[in-house]
Amino acid sequence: MSKFEIQVPDSVEHTAHRFQSIDYHGSTWDLSHLDSFAFKCDLGAHCKVVVVVMLSCHCFSRSFARDGRARAEIRDTEIYDDGREQRVLDPARYTLSKLLLRNLVMTLCNRPIVIADERQPNFMTMQQVNVDGKASLYAVFFEVEKNKARRHRLILRIQSAYLLERELTKRQRQAGGWP
Repeated sequence: MSKFEIQVPDSVEHTAHRFQSIDYHGSTWDLSHLDSFAFKCDLGAHCKVVVVVMLSCHCFSRSFARDGRARAEIRDTEIYDDGREQRVLDPARYTLSKLLLRNLVMTLCNRPIVIADERQPNFMTMQQVNVDGKASLYAVFFEVEKNKARRHRLILRIQSAYLLERELTKRQRQAGGWP
């Protein structure tokens, strides 16, 4: 059984990974739950690692292509710009990130994880949620790498997290362990 202890990252690179609050239709979205954090994980057999978690804006925003509206129809106040890309703010992604994401990350070692994209080291895990009386799957896509500068340290980058709009792919279903 793994033991976890949340801590604040001690690396300048990771402490700088913070999100400012934003305004969405007159409501303030506090994004501090998406700030980077770290936790210690005891894997047993005298193997302990620190996992540094960094999250992306894809956890609370979607691409313009997935929005469904023409770009001209989207108000500037609905656009999130992190300096690298622009995306449309997504209230459902924001809400689910507040409710589910941190717990999902903290329990990754106890969850089924499958390869989401074989061309790159991209993985996913899911949790079943009930939305409007309908069962849905909240998927978290991430990549993990060893920290090249520090031993016993992993970098976990959450690339995106959202409700799946379609059924699992054949490969995902065959991986087993899904709700």
